[in-house]
Amino acid sequence: MSRPRVTRATRRRFIRTAAAASAATVLGAPYIARGAAKQLRIATLAPDGSSWHKAFEETSREVYARTNKELELLVFAGGTMGDEPAMVRKMRHGQLDGAAITSVGLGEIDKQLLMLQLPLLFKDEKQLDHVREKMSSTFEGMLEKAGFKLGAWGDVGFIYLFSNTAIKTPDDIKSTKMWVWDSDPVSKAVMAVAGVNAVELGVPDVLPGLQTGLIDAFTNSPYGAIALQWYSKAAFVTNLKLSVGIGGSVLTQKAWNDLDPAHQQVITDVTQEKYGELVTRIRKDNKKAIKSLKEAGLTVVEPDDFMKWASIAVQARDKLVKDGVLDGALVKTMLGHLESAPG
Repeated sequence: MSRPRVTRATRRRFIRTAAAASAATVLGAPYIARGAAKQLRIATLAPDGSSWHKAFEETSREVYARTNKELELLVFAGGTMGDEPAMVRKMRHGQLDGAAITSVGLGEIDKQLLMLQLPLLFKDEKQLDHVREKMSSTFEGMLEKAGFKLGAWGDVGFIYLFSNTAIKTPDDIKSTKMWVWDSDPVSKAVMAVAGVNAVELGVPDVLPGLQTGLIDAFTNSPYGAIALQWYSKAAFVTNLKLSVGIGGSVLTQKAWNDLDPAHQQVITDVTQEKYGELVTRIRKDNKKAIKSLKEAGLTVVEPDDFMKWASIAVQARDKLVKDGVLDGALVKTMLGHLESAPG
C-alpha cells in the first residue's frame, strides 16, 4: 500500500515543529512557539494537488497573511491523519483542531448530516443549493451541540458508479466486487436493500483494493475518481447521478474559542470566500472530468429500469429512518424544502 503524502510546504512546517507538536498532542492543545504563529492542525482526505487541497492551501496562506503571520493553518492532506472517522476522533481528543470532511465525516459528528446524500435525492445543483441553504442553520446547530463549528459547506459532486463490467440495472451490481465506505451508513443501506454483498473499506484502502482485485467497482464523483486515481482501474461509468457528495470544514469549539476574536473574523471571511470559489471550481472540474474519463477510454453506460433504481432509493431511505440512523421528521422537513426548490 502506498503511503499518503503531504505537500512540501506542509512537510517543511511540520518538520520544524515536530517535537513541539508531539508534546501538544499529549497535552491536547495546539502548539504555540514563543514568538511564532499560533498553529491550527487541519486534516483532509483531499489528495495533494487536487482542487480541494489547493483551496485549503490558499486559505492557509491568506489567513497567515491577514493575521500578520500570527495564525497558521497546518494542512495535512491525502489521509495522512487517517480516514474521516479517525479525524473526528482526533479532533475530539485534541490531536487535531479541525478538518475538511465529506458528509460521512460530518455524520460521525451527527448522523443527521448524512441525509443530504440520500440516493436519487437531487436532480441538479440548484436543488442541492436550495435545500442545503434551508437546512444549514439546523445542521450548524447540531455541530455546535456536538462541540464543533462549521466553517463552510463544500462539494464533492454528483456520485456515479464505476466498474469493470457494464452496470445498467441494480441487479448488475451483484456480479461485481463492489466497494462501500465502511463508515457510511447510507451506502450500506443502499447495498443492503439492493441485495449486494459489498466490500467494506476505508477511503485510503480503495486504490490498493482496486489494484489487488479485492474490489472492482466503486462510487465517486468524476473529478474525485480522477484525483484519487481510481478511474484507472475502471472500464465503465454508469450515467446515473446516484447521490450527491457534499462536505464542509469544521473546527473544534475549543480551538475556535481559543482564538483571538480578530482571528476568528479572518478565518470566517477567508473560509467563506475561498470555499465559495471552491464550490464553483469543483463543479467545473466535474464537468471537465466526464469528458476526460471518456477520453481515457471509459465507456459510458446508460441505465435501464429506472423504476427499480428509484424503488431501492426509497427503500434505503425508509430503512435508515426505521433503523434510527436518520430522524424521520427531519427527513420529511428536508423533502418539503426539496419540493419548493427551483426547477
